[in-house]
Amino acid sequence: MGYNATVFAYGATGSGKTHTMVGNSEQPGIMVRALNDIFQAVKDSANPEQFTVTMSYLEIYNENIRDLLNPSSGFLELREDSRGRNIQVKHLSEISTTSTEEVMCLLQKGNRARTVEPTAANKTSSRSHALLSVTVQQTSPLQTVDKMKSRIKHGKLFMIDLAGSERASQTKNRGKRLKEGAHINRSLLALGNCINALSGGAHYVNYRDSKLTRLLKDALSGNCKTVMIAHVSPAAVHKEESRNTLLYADRAKNISNKVERNVLDVSYHVSQYRNIISELRDEIARLRSKMKEDRTHLGDASNEKGEKLKILRDQIVSTFREQMRLRRRLMEYDSRLLSLSAEAERQHAVISQWESKNNKLYKNNHNTLTRWHDRRPNTEPDFDVDREFLNMEDDGPLQMAWSELSFIEKEQEQYAELRASTEHELEDCRQRGAALENELPSQISSEEERELLALMCRVHELEVEKMALQSERFIKQHELWRRDLVIFRYDRQRHLCEEIITRQRQLMEEGCVTLPQDLKELYRIYQQEIHASTYTDASPSYQSGVPFSSYTRDKGKLPPIQPSAEPLFHRSMRYTADHGSDQAGSDDISMRTPNR
Repeated sequence: MGYNATVFAYGATGSGKTHTMVGNSEQPGIMVRALNDIFQAVKDSANPEQFTVTMSYLEIYNENIRDLLNPSSGFLELREDSRGRNIQVKHLSEISTTSTEEVMCLLQKGNRARTVEPTAANKTSSRSHALLSVTVQQTSPLQTVDKMKSRIKHGKLFMIDLAGSERASQTKNRGKRLKEGAHINRSLLALGNCINALSGGAHYVNYRDSKLTRLLKDALSGNCKTVMIAHVSPAAVHKEESRNTLLYADRAKNISNKVERNVLDVSYHVSQYRNIISELRDEIARLRSKMKEDRTHLGDASNEKGEKLKILRDQIVSTFREQMRLRRRLMEYDSRLLSLSAEAERQHAVISQWESKNNKLYKNNHNTLTRWHDRRPNTEPDFDVDREFLNMEDDGPLQMAWSELSFIEKEQEQYAELRASTEHELEDCRQRGAALENELPSQISSEEERELLALMCRVHELEVEKMALQSERFIKQHELWRRDLVIFRYDRQRHLCEEIITRQRQLMEEGCVTLPQDLKELYRIYQQEIHASTYTDASPSYQSGVPFSSYTRDKGKLPPIQPSAEPLFHRSMRYTADHGSDQAGSDDISMRTPNR
């Protein structure tokens, strides 16, 4: 469903926390049962191939973090960003799993590496806190009309087996065991302090006293559903620990989090770029596998065979570069088509703004404007309608908008044709490359030739990485254009609201309506906001310069609403400057007429 969840066991030493979370082969614990349910749900789903499941397993021993799936990596560092929101463990291994049996093997491997020592209170006492993290991600296409987006649901499940609190008088610990118990009690004390602060509604909660609380920060107060399993012992000697456990559990019930689903809708062109890069990497892997094939029938290479290999190598390099060029051109065409769609939507917004500004929708010539608006930009105009429309004052922006729409439609048709032609060329190039690859194994006869072709593959890999960076740049540009359009719409709505306020004020003044005091106060605040924005954005002096009190005292009228300094339909989108600069030196794309 896309939610984050946490389950952790809390209690004194020997109260059964490890049995609850890990269990054994006959009675598996929560970790095994939860993962079993996850894989069963994936198997029962309509599209199991849409799911990916990964897991990591770590322990906190004496305030040091160890990777239980890769113990030889040593102690790991805990990293976080400047705001303290994104907390990660550096170099922690995250393994992709596909079945419950594989997970069981990984859990057994991690549990064998976990630090467990006997004490007087417990023969198999856990000397560290263990944290199992399971990540489930589902990527599915959106069932929309255009089918141009995919939806990603991302959820994490944290299952934590905490070490139990200890008393030296009961455990009889000495030396190293005593030091371990001190670290355990210190981290559990920090966890209890965080629970007390959160349940009491404190404005500041100190998570930095322990690495345990830093890792549990999101589980306690973030976007996460959290379950605390309180373990108590029936023994009378543990009555104080049992009381403290129940007290913390009662306080933990008062902590409430606002949980939201981790759902992200991704545009189709982003996935398309990734598919292109994946195809290129598959081609490189296929080339490498063909070079490693056993060729027992080959003997010593002759000069003639070496010449053939050189020609074949040059042809493969040329074909690969041609494919790179065509794929890059496809990316540029897709980027251009997307930007044209955004620009067309902006021009439609300009037309709507012009109509609402000039109030043409409420006049007798409504039918004339409707016919003008319904006419497609690339059709021949009706001169009778155009003549009547041209008699309207200040229709220059509207004519310019329709002209831009006509040009945009022609551009879209031309780029669509170019894209189809480029796809056909790319398919032909792929077929030629496949034929050359089939000839490659029979031509390689020495280790030096293999090394040379391996270097060629490395060069191709660098080209793929370069293309990946270019696709990321295109994605960021599209996001900037989309945000500009959102700002454009908000600006238009603001202008409409100011027009409504102005007309309502005129109606009240012409009708000599007595204004309530609260309405006068709202107009006074509104005028102050206008003066403040004018002073900040334009100059130190106000453009109106007349305070509200002078209007109410001398004229009995409301203050004037300041007109906007820049009409909405004269603003330029960020796209014009950015895209123009990016394409200035390109031979593949033109701003007005594409090259055929």
